[in-house]
Amino acid sequence: MSTDTLTAPPPTPQPEVPRRRWQPRWVLVVVLLLVVGLALGIKAVRANAGDVRSGTVAVSAQEFAAHTGITVTLLGVTAGGGMIEFRYQVVDPDKASQLLHDEDKTPILVAEGSGATVGMVSRPHAHKAELQLGGTYFFMMANAKNALRDGTKVTVIIGDVRLEHLVARS
Repeated sequence: MSTDTLTAPPPTPQPEVPRRRWQPRWVLVVVLLLVVGLALGIKAVRANAGDVRSGTVAVSAQEFAAHTGITVTLLGVTAGGGMIEFRYQVVDPDKASQLLHDEDKTPILVAEGSGATVGMVSRPHAHKAELQLGGTYFFMMANAKNALRDGTKVTVIIGDVRLEHLVARS
């Protein structure tokens, strides 16, 4: 046995890594997230602050019928509260057909107490036949967040006119 002692080889010099200058990438990411969040927050506040009833004219039931070509006969809360049946009778087929074909004329329902709105998620189906004078038709609308319940006072907006104080029924 040898009495030689094992010695470790001298350490290999590590190349010196140049120290990077501080790069504020994470600060840039945080600032970008704050700006996007602020922009989305402002948009949400504006959406909630903007009442869809503003810019419309409150009219009587007769004026509403003359302007839209329909008489609203029922706002029915159905399907366990998940749907609203918007039933109407045609008093002017030409004007009433705009409900089917003109995106700006689709009905919007507003719960008068809360301001919650119910509108068409998609365009209503087109009737193969023309709307008939005196005919009764309906749309089904999703009752998002149970905005309307039995007894809720509702404003109906079509285009630039609104009919107030209708009552939803189940």
